[in-house]
Amino acid sequence: MTAPDGATYQAQVVLYDPQIDIAVLYVPGLNLQPLSFAGPASSGADAVVAGYPLDHSFTAVPARIAETQSAVGPDIYQTGTVDREIYEIRAVVQPGNSGGPLIAPNGEVDGVVFAAAVGVSDTGFALTSGEVEPDASAGASATAQVSTQGCD
Repeated sequence: MTAPDGATYQAQVVLYDPQIDIAVLYVPGLNLQPLSFAGPASSGADAVVAGYPLDHSFTAVPARIAETQSAVGPDIYQTGTVDREIYEIRAVVQPGNSGGPLIAPNGEVDGVVFAAAVGVSDTGFALTSGEVEPDASAGASATAQVSTQGCD
C-alpha cells in the first residue's frame, strides 16, 4: 500500500471472514490510528464513498443512505447462503470502491462498500458498521498472517 506521504508498505491479511467477505490487514510500520465505527445510520443520512475506483487515484464522492436492508444471497464461493445487514446507498459506486469505507460526515465509518447495483448508475451497497465492526475489532491486534482461502 502507498501512504499519503508516498511511502510504500507491505500489508498482510490477519483476519478473513468469508461470510461477509471482509479482510483485516496488518501493515507493519504504518503507525496510523484506524477510523472508528459509527452507530447505525439513519435513512437519508449523508455519507461519502471513498476509494480508488477503476484503479485511478483516490476519490471521495457524495452519498446518501437510502435504507437498511437484510440481504440474503450466495456466499463468495457460491457454496452457501449468507444473510448480511446492508445499506442501500445513492452514490456512484464503481469497481475499485469495493472494500472502501462509507464515511459519515463526522469522519466515522458507517460501513464498507461492496457492490454497485446492476444497471443503475447511482446506486450501491455497503455492509453496515454493525456487520463489520466485530471482525475489525477481532483483527485489530492481530499480526499473524492467515489464509484467504483462495480469495485474492
